Amino acid sequence: MAEPKKSSRTKILILLSLSLVIQSLSSVFIKYAGKYETFSKEFFFYYALAIGCLGIFAVMWQFLLELIPLTTAYLRKGILYILILIWSVILFKEQVTINNIIGSIIIIAGICIHGMDEH
Repeated sequence: MAEPKKSSRTKILILLSLSLVIQSLSSVFIKYAGKYETFSKEFFFYYALAIGCLGIFAVMWQFLLELIPLTTAYLRKGILYILILIWSVILFKEQVTINNIIGSIIIIAGICIHGMDEH
């Protein structure tokens, strides 16, 4: 009986992770929109992509909140900051500072501590 429950939990965490990646992509698209002149076709294109990502995320988030506690879901939203940091390094060649690293470690530590509390 433990197998289906573990499989279900894994699927939920994968869905939660996917929703956070989609939300982080909205920040990427907004940054791309900012590279173009306001009200240009490119600006509207990237802004529409960002809004689309946020819409998909909102639907997924509501679905997830029916399956897992708010505290579990919301705490894992901290990963969003790490994802945005990764996107900014890969796509925009931004520099990672020591403060970024320390903040990421604190976020991961908090999620790990909460995860131990759940078991």
